[in-house]
Amino acid sequence: MTERTGGLPEVGGVTEARRPSWLELFFDLVFVVAVFQLGTLLNEEHSAHGVLVFAGLLTTIWWLWFSFSYFADLFDDDRPPSRFAQLLAMLGVLALAATLDGGVADDSAPYALAYGLLLALLAGMYGVVGWRRKRAREFCWWNAAGFLLDAVLWFSSLLVPSPGRYALWGVGLAVNAAVAGPLAYTWAGRAPVQRSHMPERFGLFTIVVLGEAVLAVANGIGETGWRPTVVAVGVGGFVIACGIWWVYFASTFDQEAGNRAVRGGRALVVRSYLYAYGHLLVYGSIVASGVAVEVAAREAVHGDHGVAGPLLGGSQLTLLLGCLVVYRGFDVRVTRQVAFAQVGLAVAALVIGLGGLPPLVAVLLIAVAWVALAVVERRSPPVWRR
Repeated sequence: MTERTGGLPEVGGVTEARRPSWLELFFDLVFVVAVFQLGTLLNEEHSAHGVLVFAGLLTTIWWLWFSFSYFADLFDDDRPPSRFAQLLAMLGVLALAATLDGGVADDSAPYALAYGLLLALLAGMYGVVGWRRKRAREFCWWNAAGFLLDAVLWFSSLLVPSPGRYALWGVGLAVNAAVAGPLAYTWAGRAPVQRSHMPERFGLFTIVVLGEAVLAVANGIGETGWRPTVVAVGVGGFVIACGIWWVYFASTFDQEAGNRAVRGGRALVVRSYLYAYGHLLVYGSIVASGVAVEVAAREAVHGDHGVAGPLLGGSQLTLLLGCLVVYRGFDVRVTRQVAFAQVGLAVAALVIGLGGLPPLVAVLLIAVAWVALAVVERRSPPVWRR
């Protein structure tokens, strides 16, 4: 077995993107369990309150995935101690997923405890690297401080009843996302650079959540039977997933984007966090889209028009917003034709969100809008900043 030493090369020493390791792929797989649990929660309660709970919990799960993934991107270390730390984190994520069974409303203490321990683990990982590598010390200690402060707030939330407990979670994540990232790069005396593979990690996680969306489509058909209307809803849902996949990997994914950011200097790296954080909206919207199609299949059987339309329409609008944020992270320019197609998708989302259309019509309308957007982007691809 070879050992990757990793490290922090000087600016200009970055040459090409590396590929995710087998452990990183295994790490992503563990999060499939947590995402599946969140999708189940949204499927069981798709009211406005359920959507807010889903969004809040997904934010916490995604932040862990991003934080551990970015640490691996910075410090490419495949030695046994690093492997052990990542495997320990995977065990913690499985514990989090187990606490999500039925939601955290009845007893959120196990979730808070497990989450705080994972944050403390991340703080320790940055602290160890900062102690061992002098050139990365200041940056690592800023990150360690951000995760440690967040861990303290999560542990402190155990002493506070809800909803105050959830408020502490939110404050902790907001502070953590600011300090362990953009501010660390801004304030650290020496900003690290690396051979980045984060765009590929984002792309792989997009495949994960698309898989959850496709699974929801299959579940919708399986639960309601192979009725023609339900099958049509399922086909429309699959077309939506295919359209999202097509557009994402045609316009949002660029394997070398991370390396161009680190070559561009500290300001461009800080701006690239828009690309990173915008993916939270993308991922949540994809999962919600799948759930909406599953709900639409049930509504098509029972003749209801109540929930699927608003959930599907809202998820598409949020997805478009996420794409716009991602575009700003690396200054992706779309053509006028693509912009018009995006507006068309937004209008379709608004219509089904507010118009009370039958579920089959709602799903097919969004499917057609995604096909149109994919065709237009194929003919007029976006331009990445070089």
